[in-house]
Amino acid sequence: MGDESSPQGSRGDTVDLPPSPAQLPRRLLSDPAFLRALKVRDFSVVFSMANGARVSFNRIAEACGMKAERVSKVARGDAAVTGFETVERIADGLRIPGVLLGLAERPWEDTAIAPSPEPSDGDDPMKRRELLRGALAAGLTGSALAALTDTRTSFDQTLAAAPADLSDLEAAAESYGYGYHGQAPARVLADLVTDFADIRPLLDLPQPVATRLRLCRTAGQMAGMTAIVLHDLGSRREARAWFATAAHAAGESGDRQLHAWVMAREAMVGLNYGSPKAAAVLAEQARRTAGTAPTAAATLAAAVAARA
Repeated sequence: MGDESSPQGSRGDTVDLPPSPAQLPRRLLSDPAFLRALKVRDFSVVFSMANGARVSFNRIAEACGMKAERVSKVARGDAAVTGFETVERIADGLRIPGVLLGLAERPWEDTAIAPSPEPSDGDDPMKRRELLRGALAAGLTGSALAALTDTRTSFDQTLAAAPADLSDLEAAAESYGYGYHGQAPARVLADLVTDFADIRPLLDLPQPVATRLRLCRTAGQMAGMTAIVLHDLGSRREARAWFATAAHAAGESGDRQLHAWVMAREAMVGLNYGSPKAAAVLAEQARRTAGTAPTAAATLAAAVAARA
């Protein structure tokens, strides 16, 4: 605790730092689409592609000094990064060379430590040990604190009843229910399906029953919204397939109100496109599923059943 000065590398003022816990894989830094996004500072694309490369929003947030919820919003296009200091933190946290973001060369560039090909998942104990030792040897820098936080949160997530990304997915599902917000339906559809695809890997893993029900509920919401957007885009056949997936997921979740909502929305499509008999059957099923509780789904189901 005596000398608190920053550690120096062998090249003057170059700071010799260990790899960041959220360091990007090499292939992203050579991806033309990713490089274009960096050039114009489109962090919606940057964060989305990083997440697609298995760098979680939580790791991005910890490494860049941001909240995970904000990272998720930026990735969905619901928020933007404009502050110069935030751009610098993102460059340092994700180990993006300054020139790619229109910044000066970063203090950690040209060090002897080469980028790792993939972000560490903590599955290799030796690599994690080396990462932590290197980080702490450099002092309690931002990178060191991020490594410590990553170790702690990884353990917390192991004890937790749900994966860390589930809350982000639930928040995303809720936000899609508020409409297009001036965005083109095709853009919303792309975001919806991308988020929906993130649920599958979580369902493939052993999960507590309560977590699996939450995942199925979120999948049902997103699949139902996808069906609605497809209907708005004129793709009725594909919309029907997504309604079927939504109904299946809602049934698996045990959420009767969600199940009723899915069936009622599908019945509305039938009413609007000349299939009154099929719509009447679905609407009645939705009404029975919703029950007598005064919920939004029950009101919708009753209204559609009355029209059918």
